[in-house]
Amino acid sequence: MTSITGFVQESKKAFSNIALTPVEIDEQVREIRMPGGSVTIEAFKSPRFEKIVFCTITIAESGVVESTAMAWPDDDHNFPLLWCNLTIVPEVMNVPVFDFMPMMDIIHWPEYATRYVEGISDLKSDALEALGETVIQKAVDLPSRTVYALSPYKCIPMVTEAGLEIVPRVAAQYIAAYLKLAQAAAPVSDSAERAFYLNRKKELRTLMKANDPGYPFMVDVFGPELTHQVFDAVF
Repeated sequence: MTSITGFVQESKKAFSNIALTPVEIDEQVREIRMPGGSVTIEAFKSPRFEKIVFCTITIAESGVVESTAMAWPDDDHNFPLLWCNLTIVPEVMNVPVFDFMPMMDIIHWPEYATRYVEGISDLKSDALEALGETVIQKAVDLPSRTVYALSPYKCIPMVTEAGLEIVPRVAAQYIAAYLKLAQAAAPVSDSAERAFYLNRKKELRTLMKANDPGYPFMVDVFGPELTHQVFDAVF
């Protein structure tokens, strides 16, 4: 089992205790196979979720592989966005990302931070402990403005090849904790909070689409039209 396959399988398995309904994706986007690379996307709906997405992208020339498990809350619930990601650049770096991205201003709404953000600190500590001596660097700076939207307790280490075998288990732990928060979440009832949340979700989509560091490489391999369709499916 490759590291990416393990990451995808464990992430899917972690979501298996909730009802998932497949979301139809255009066939030419769901499975892309070209000489220069490939893309595989699966998307699902579930109560409280707008979509849950699993996406794996491979760039043949460089050997770069990136896999993402992402969960977007629906318009009635403002719990965080889940982002678990693994990027492998052969002989250069192996970088996972684990985070619950806040969908509200945690300074203006401190109770949101108490409910959804503070617990990420313990998850991060547990993740770094599990990864142990495989951690080369505890905090990698992502080359993307997406960092603006991450939580204060984001976990973005660089790990060895041995660490890649542990990453899927850490992702599953994050997803399990995330689902507990999501299942306990109540609908947003305050009109001002709801308006802020919906606008933030819209702006977050724009931010992530516009600042994905893999965009130029994907355009080179898949062309701008397919790349934009992939981003629309994921984000």
